Amino acid sequence: MNLFCRLFGHTWVPETRVPSTRWNTTKAGHTLTPTFGEEQVQHLEVCRRCGEEVPAGPRKHDADRPTVLAEAPGGEEEEEA
Repeated sequence: MNLFCRLFGHTWVPETRVPSTRWNTTKAGHTLTPTFGEEQVQHLEVCRRCGEEVPAGPRKHDADRPTVLAEAPGGEEEEEA
């Protein structure tokens, strides 16, 4: 904790950390497929001056993570005409 935070208090800024998306090629080498990390979505309050982190609660749409089937071509069923 630095001197400013001791005198005046922390300057809290909300921050969200989400799992990264990695793009890999198929065995053919010319089609990209997404791979999502297994980490959970994290919501934090971070002091911009000293870097202290305080966890915040989960949010409403945290469970709406993308899936490989939703992102992969042909993963969803197409409508017949």
